[in-house]
Amino acid sequence: MIKLDKLAKLCHQTALRRKKIGEHSSPKGIMLAISAEWRELCAASQEKASEHIPEWSEMEEEAADVIIATVTLLQHIGCESIEQLLRDKIEFNRKRED
Repeated sequence: MIKLDKLAKLCHQTALRRKKIGEHSSPKGIMLAISAEWRELCAASQEKASEHIPEWSEMEEEAADVIIATVTLLQHIGCESIEQLLRDKIEFNRKRED
């Protein structure tokens, strides 16, 4: 399986190639793209197949888009290790009492 940090680089390169972002895009601009993906996820159906990749539901595809946009942002802002960030955050949440 490919490592998340390598996937993030691929996602970032793809977003640049597709002109979804530019080299000098602001983090806020990318956050707005995440928000747009989130709205598409909210409108997606779990029962209806995705028109782009029919073996997955609309909801699954749109959830993946939210993840892709988010790791693209983390890569764009220079996160050293997205994998470690997630491990640390999961551990922090595991220990939380609220």
